[in-house]
Amino acid sequence: MIGLGRAISNSSSGSGAPSARWYFVPLAALGAVAALLVGAVHAGSAMAAKNIVVVMTDDLDVRSMRVMKTTRRQIGHRGVRFVNSVVTTPICCPSRATFQTGLYAHNHRVVGNDPPNGGSSAFTNRIAARKTLAVRLHKVGYRTGYVGKYLNDPSSDGNFNVPKGWNQWFEPTAGTTYHMYNYILNANGHPQYYGGSPRDYQTRVLARKSANFISKSSRRRKPFFLMLGTVAPHDDGDREGHYQNPLAEPRYLHRFDDARLPTPPSFNERDVSDKPRALRRPRLSKGEKLAIRAEYRSRLESLLSVDDAVGRIIGRLRRTGELKHTVLIFTSDNGFLQGEHRETGKSEAYEESIRVPLLIRGPGLPRDERRTQVVANVDLAPTILDLAGAPRGGMDGRTLVPLIRHPDKGRHWERLIEMLRGSGQRPFRALRTRDYVIVKHPRERHPKLGPIGELYDLDKDPYQLVNRYRDPNYAGIRRRLSRHLKHMRNCSRRSCS
Repeated sequence: MIGLGRAISNSSSGSGAPSARWYFVPLAALGAVAALLVGAVHAGSAMAAKNIVVVMTDDLDVRSMRVMKTTRRQIGHRGVRFVNSVVTTPICCPSRATFQTGLYAHNHRVVGNDPPNGGSSAFTNRIAARKTLAVRLHKVGYRTGYVGKYLNDPSSDGNFNVPKGWNQWFEPTAGTTYHMYNYILNANGHPQYYGGSPRDYQTRVLARKSANFISKSSRRRKPFFLMLGTVAPHDDGDREGHYQNPLAEPRYLHRFDDARLPTPPSFNERDVSDKPRALRRPRLSKGEKLAIRAEYRSRLESLLSVDDAVGRIIGRLRRTGELKHTVLIFTSDNGFLQGEHRETGKSEAYEESIRVPLLIRGPGLPRDERRTQVVANVDLAPTILDLAGAPRGGMDGRTLVPLIRHPDKGRHWERLIEMLRGSGQRPFRALRTRDYVIVKHPRERHPKLGPIGELYDLDKDPYQLVNRYRDPNYAGIRRRLSRHLKHMRNCSRRSCS
């Protein structure tokens, strides 16, 4: 059906990718041929979709999704929820580069957040323009728009460049990316300044830009691809030391002053003697726990504006008549540890750090269904290209469309999690399956036992409290997963399957 999509597009007077509004009508006139084509559509193609909208948050843990009622109701319960969705590198820039390319970090080589091994400059220098998602969509006729945080360290050279493949571009610039007020947007190559009024709150501005892009795009014959990258709920570096960080909109300030910090069994873990030495931190003090709770409450408040942005996008799609032709995807660039295993932040292979929400809704897709297969952000670019009827060759990830339509497919998928040298973080490589996660730490070795690792039985131990790496009862599992991890660590394209 991808070939069909391109053939239809090429015969449509330059209208680009196939439009669900019109292509069934001429097919019906083709008699028996039409019957075959329509049958193929219903057999598993996602060609009923015309437009694609992605909302990606920054540092959103799965548990905090509870406050995003509009997003859960309008996308999750009207689409498919992937409950074992992970990111392949749990820090911002490498994760976002993976989303834009469908490649693991060991192939796109953007391994950190900052230059020279990370940031926008590394992405531009190391990734050929033809490989990005936007360029591929642009080539098959999509009108493309990006609103919000893209990678890291944008416009650090003082130039307001717009990456190839994007028709519309609104990105917070370096130094002000994480500011909810008093920031600068790169607006299609020109600076736009925003101050301190309530209307200037960054998430609100990004929501307006997104809605305007939908309105303008709906008046054109081309299908469109829109991506909104919110900074929330990431903290604001300009407010370091403040009780409220990130800062919420005025109408949501203090909304969660009484929210209790979740304390699962892994919170301030009692015994970390079975963890690698670098992870055996002291137990959290009372002051540290209070600081984590304050940040947790602020993060929840900031997410209410993200939820409003999702509602505004869906409302504009509905008013323009585009909602019934649009696939919506909601996710995050990584998760977030909030005291679990005595850790805060991200960049570790624990579930709170690597697991992210993934909700997908669209025409012809199942409603209110749950998928348990292990999928990753490396799979999203191939999925989007599949939905658009565009070529998706040369990617490490796989399209999720078959899994969306058939719950029994992909049950043996495994995904590589990697933090590479040069990232500024402690390196590791891990393999996540439905039942287990194995982690190898190359810098740590026991004088007698050799390399230090972690192995968790996620079915019996979902909070990753007991490391089974040296447990003789798990020796066979450790050897099998180690072989798979060794294969995956340097995989490319189809070999990553």
